[in-house]
Amino acid sequence: MKKGATGKMSRASAAIDVPPKADERALAQHTAMLLAAIIHADGTVNGDEVALARQACEEFGIPLELLDAALGSAMADPMESFVATLMRVEHPADRERLASILFEIASVDEKLDDREVRMLRAMQQVWGVSVSFLNKPIEWDDDQLRVIEADRSARLLVSAGPGMGKTAVACSRVAHLVEFDDVADTNVWLVSFTRSAIAELKGRIGDFAEDPSNVFAVKISTIDSQAWKIRYGFSPEEVEKLFGGFETGIDAATELIDARMDDFRDIFGDLEHLIVDEAQDITGGRARFLLKLIDLLPKDCGITVFHDPAQAIYDYAAGEELFRFTDGLAALLGEDLQRRSLKKIYRTDEAPLLKLYEDLRLDILGNADVGADSFQSKTDLVKSAAVSQGKGFDHDALDGYDDALVLFRKRMEVAQASAFMAGDGHRHRLRMSGLGRFALPWLALVLGKTETRELERAEFAERSAEARDRFPPLLFGEDIEGNSVEARWDRLSRYAGMRGDRIDLFKLRSRLAGAPPDEFMAPEFGHTGPILGTIHASKGREADHVFLQINDNWGARSGADEKDLSEEARVLFVGATRAKRSLAVQGGFAMKFASTTESGRCYRKMPKYKNGYQFQLGLQGDFDAYSPLKLAKSLDTATAEDLPLRCRARLEPGTWLWRVETETGVPLGTLSKRVTNDLYEISNKYHGSGRRLNDQIRNIFLMGFGSMIAAPGDERLNGAKQNGATSGFWLVPQLCGLPLVFV
Repeated sequence: MKKGATGKMSRASAAIDVPPKADERALAQHTAMLLAAIIHADGTVNGDEVALARQACEEFGIPLELLDAALGSAMADPMESFVATLMRVEHPADRERLASILFEIASVDEKLDDREVRMLRAMQQVWGVSVSFLNKPIEWDDDQLRVIEADRSARLLVSAGPGMGKTAVACSRVAHLVEFDDVADTNVWLVSFTRSAIAELKGRIGDFAEDPSNVFAVKISTIDSQAWKIRYGFSPEEVEKLFGGFETGIDAATELIDARMDDFRDIFGDLEHLIVDEAQDITGGRARFLLKLIDLLPKDCGITVFHDPAQAIYDYAAGEELFRFTDGLAALLGEDLQRRSLKKIYRTDEAPLLKLYEDLRLDILGNADVGADSFQSKTDLVKSAAVSQGKGFDHDALDGYDDALVLFRKRMEVAQASAFMAGDGHRHRLRMSGLGRFALPWLALVLGKTETRELERAEFAERSAEARDRFPPLLFGEDIEGNSVEARWDRLSRYAGMRGDRIDLFKLRSRLAGAPPDEFMAPEFGHTGPILGTIHASKGREADHVFLQINDNWGARSGADEKDLSEEARVLFVGATRAKRSLAVQGGFAMKFASTTESGRCYRKMPKYKNGYQFQLGLQGDFDAYSPLKLAKSLDTATAEDLPLRCRARLEPGTWLWRVETETGVPLGTLSKRVTNDLYEISNKYHGSGRRLNDQIRNIFLMGFGSMIAAPGDERLNGAKQNGATSGFWLVPQLCGLPLVFV
């Protein structure tokens, strides 16, 4: 689904006769500068944008060296350069033909960044051209339009398979409600089961509004297990009043709603539309909780629910009782619930993948009971659509696939594959549940040396330039959209802005400490390379190339019943339908005997070693994030090393802390006591209490870096060295591995 422009001119009209100019060279230079500025606008130089600009130069007879020179010039403020150059293009015909190509370049990546929108609006005002640039595909299909443009009070249950534009439709539904149906953005609530779905909605919802600021205040939240923080309109005082704090369990919160029905009805009285995403995964207590809230909504409050039964892969979390939200919704709303379906697949144009998406989904939806033979037939169907097959995990086949998804069924399999790749020096990223989550490293790199409470825009730009000169580009995520200096400043200003184009760093630290908003969080563990992860953690994602790991044990477990295999078939379907251009199948790993500690850590006894275990490292809380503050030197020197970097940990006598250092002896900090506790848990389980731990752990890998932020007044900063303790922002290492440990 492509975006485009409508107006007086189109690309086809670029062939009209252009009146002679006194200075064609000057016009060519102006054109090159405008093209370069719009390419630089969102902080990245997109290859598709450059290709389109070069094509336009060839059509307009503009020397390509002028474009290359403009692209290579330093643009401290692309907007300023753009507006200044607009004034120099005088002839209406030149303006008209350039307006069209500038729009196409801005939207070739299928979205309009807000900085690109500002440029295009400036073009409209300065040139007086009539170009409409709505952030939505040129053409929605009829099924999508029936959802997007449905009545504001309609209550819809929308079935949408993978790649059918469900997220785009959900975001456009919000934009349409706000911009055409007079629904206040503050009165729209989007809720989903998964964090990944919420992150995608947050990142894209503004793309489908004519003015992204129109939908800035839409409430977007997960249904999570931490006391069900109902973020819609609740102040901390209201949460305390209604729930007794944020730690109330789901079932208890549901009971409180029954007891305080009038209070909740008042709070939700202004809600005008509720959108629920990934509804097939909302089960059990979560389902009852959300249904209870829906029952409180005003009768004219619209509801749009998106689901796909073929992608229900969290049934195991429901335990013995499986109660689905969608079933309860149908019972609650009865005839008021209107059913819609999206049917066309947009994720891929590849014929084998299209056939796989359609055939496998129909197979799963039409056959609820899945036995071993049936599951095998589904894996055969997946393999038939693959461009290649391998017997085991082959990381050499991943060379050159920086944006590939490499998907495994189990976390232990991901950890094993990562250990192999890191050991051979192959850069990669990780995405699976339980891993440590990190704030983006640029926060520490840019703000780590600040000693004042306030920071001005100019000083932020200066510090950003200094940091960019000192540290590797991969730590700044320069290939990630929205990472220009201007975009980063705008992001900080939204949370801690002050008058006079300044930010309050104390306010910023208070907002980011503990659990920073998703827009400040690194999307993966590591910075570059193919993304290794579980299928569950990659749900809702897509990539040009997917390497799906199907080992011989998947679906052939002894004693697996039809209920288990039915869910496994849906997991297989989700994994196979992430691909846009190619799907490859590898054999992965058959790790039959992996176990988990009470904290959720994977480990596996190694038969070759009497007391040896593979032991997963890299979970949330494994590393003491405050320990780098106690080092004699900061971690800056480690950032210059090639990643991944092999490290080791030594047990410090008498403290039970593991001090981590690179193989060359550069200290990084300490592991937390939870690592020691889990090692003792394994030791006690298999060998009895009273045993001593080996004092070394090798084959830990430094994958990258993140930022740690402490709130003002955090006592853990007292007595720390000056490695970020003054500013409250400091760098922390991303450590992981599957080392062999002895207990």
